[in-house]
Amino acid sequence: MTKLHELVADLVLLAGGELTGRVRLQKIMYLLDHKGMESGAGYFYYHYGPYSEDLWDAVSDAKFFDGLREEIVSAGGSPFSIFKLTGSRARPAGVGKLPSDVVANHLGKMKNVNSTVLELASTVHWLAFVEKVPDWKSEIHIRKAGKTGQGRLEKAIKLLKDLEIAPT
Repeated sequence: MTKLHELVADLVLLAGGELTGRVRLQKIMYLLDHKGMESGAGYFYYHYGPYSEDLWDAVSDAKFFDGLREEIVSAGGSPFSIFKLTGSRARPAGVGKLPSDVVANHLGKMKNVNSTVLELASTVHWLAFVEKVPDWKSEIHIRKAGKTGQGRLEKAIKLLKDLEIAPT
């Protein structure tokens, strides 16, 4: 079985060798796990939605074992991470229990999506399927007040529909 740090490196590879943002990495991993990747990471609800300490341990391990590099850059006074791979890495046949081409397709849908939209998408999924909140549509506005406007919630739900994991 592939180790979680190897899955992290494989995701960055399949995302074109670069993935921007810690929130983005967390939410992509969460959503892919719910598409069937089965990374083995455990999640709990945190301020920015589903969160995995296991993933951050795996990022540290991937830096040591798999040539993952994290650059901290600043834009508009806000720091953010850019994850890149150093050296060469063979394209895996699969990532977790998903074929690589399926993962690459999903990454193509998610890697350039606004991180707030990814946060909303993963939180909607969490509310509907993990916490099983009957009125998740109202709850998302309570938990993510100020983030659901400007069409972001609609984009988040569309992303979940595109990934075929949207609640009804």
